[in-house]
Amino acid sequence: MFRYRRVRVLTVLLGGWVALTAVERWAEGAPWPSAVLGGLLWSCVVAGVWWFAEWTQSPLRTTRRAAAERVPTDDATPERAADTTAPASRDAEPTASSRG
Repeated sequence: MFRYRRVRVLTVLLGGWVALTAVERWAEGAPWPSAVLGGLLWSCVVAGVWWFAEWTQSPLRTTRRAAAERVPTDDATPERAADTTAPASRDAEPTASSRG
């Protein structure tokens, strides 16, 4: 469920709205309509910062994941591992680009 960024940001927004509305209401002594609006405002700020932090970290995460998938294993190239002392073979037929 928390795999997607939009779900995480929405969870932060809603949780922050409830928590910050409670802070506005009881700690600040604001009336309910004002506390709800103040809590919504501050929760949008918190969710925006959360979204920005995840957005700026996203390229690093995808780069690390792609690099981990590119790491060769020992059995990835068995034909090269079988005969590493043999010279590279050349085709008997020259390529079209080398004919001139």
